[in-house]
Amino acid sequence: MNSRSIAVLLALGSVAVHGRAEACTLNEIQKADMRLGLCRQQVGIATGYACTTLVMRSQVADQFQQIDLARRCGFNAEAQKLEKYYDETTPLIAKLYECIDTAIDRPTVEKQAKEEVDKALSKLAPGCPSELKEKMAKRLPTLIGIDQKSLRDIQTIASQIGLTPN
Repeated sequence: MNSRSIAVLLALGSVAVHGRAEACTLNEIQKADMRLGLCRQQVGIATGYACTTLVMRSQVADQFQQIDLARRCGFNAEAQKLEKYYDETTPLIAKLYECIDTAIDRPTVEKQAKEEVDKALSKLAPGCPSELKEKMAKRLPTLIGIDQKSLRDIQTIASQIGLTPN
């Protein structure tokens, strides 16, 4: 999940929700508001039911692309960090999206995202051109920082609305 999505959730007041640690303590109005807020920020995604599946696929594809590009350019340690944050964040994101919308078929979402990324990256020249390597060297510390913040934020949100990963 990107930091912009987390910012939307925070702005919608999800962290102000109090209650016991039950599964998804949001009321129906809060759920609808969060779903609309998340889905509106994505270009080309309508805000109806199941829109969070499309949002998640877009977010997963972005994560996969960054990880693949990092590996392609030899930034294996950074790719591992991005994967670590992905693995820790994604189960909570899926639970949140399930809470505010419909269940996420994570294996299908990840498969579709991987296919999308593989297709996009196959159009690039093989290897890692110096321009891409330079861009990734500058970008990776920022991406890792964003992922660290996103993990902390989603953990806070999850604990406040009673979500636990599967």
